[in-house]
Amino acid sequence: MAKASQPIESFYHKVYETMEALHKEAEDVKGSLDQETPADLEKIERTEFALQLSKDILENFVDSGKSMTINYDHRSVTIEVSK
Repeated sequence: MAKASQPIESFYHKVYETMEALHKEAEDVKGSLDQETPADLEKIERTEFALQLSKDILENFVDSGKSMTINYDHRSVTIEVSK
């Protein structure tokens, strides 16, 4: 695969670093939550998962006609790219 142009590389890293910072912030928020509030805990866990998944998708290219499964502790996600 060819290397992307510098403006695209810079943008890619900006997006990844922003998601990384938001993921860290979500972990911090989760750590400070009152465990007696299940709705808040569920929402922050979904947010944390979505940010982690987004980072993993950015890191792993899936060719047309292929699939990729990303496994986590209690979940897995399969991405299929049609031809």
